[in-house]
Amino acid sequence: MYRNVFFISLVLLAGVSIKANSQSVFREAFAGVYHSGIVSQVGIGTDFDRKYYGEIRFSAADVLDQQFGIEGQFSRNWVRDDWFNFHTGLMLGYYFHEYVRVGVPLGFTIKPIENHRNFAILMEATPNIFVEEGYANLRANIGVRYSFGK
Repeated sequence: MYRNVFFISLVLLAGVSIKANSQSVFREAFAGVYHSGIVSQVGIGTDFDRKYYGEIRFSAADVLDQQFGIEGQFSRNWVRDDWFNFHTGLMLGYYFHEYVRVGVPLGFTIKPIENHRNFAILMEATPNIFVEEGYANLRANIGVRYSFGK
């Protein structure tokens, strides 16, 4: 019961976040691919250059016994520059038939190509806790993002 309510809340939060910032399909949206150890993620979200932005990430593991998961992330950019953003946020994740995960992502986005600021590199660390199991860890992600419609 607890897991179902959490999952429904996560999906609704992600939907509201994406709907609130979109006027057309690709206006101020981004797609990203992230890697952390043996588990990868793909994500879509609202404009990562805004003060507040949201993202939804899906597991993309190449390990057969890895559970599929979905995570919602709401972040605030504390530093916004032409080439660099620093953000913190809140991450809520649900991994089917296994566990709920809650974390606080801390990261930065670097836009290294001056004439093409839509392309960005993400480096992020997320201290998190697995709610049912009661243990915590630190996940590190590195990846690329591409922003559409700028």
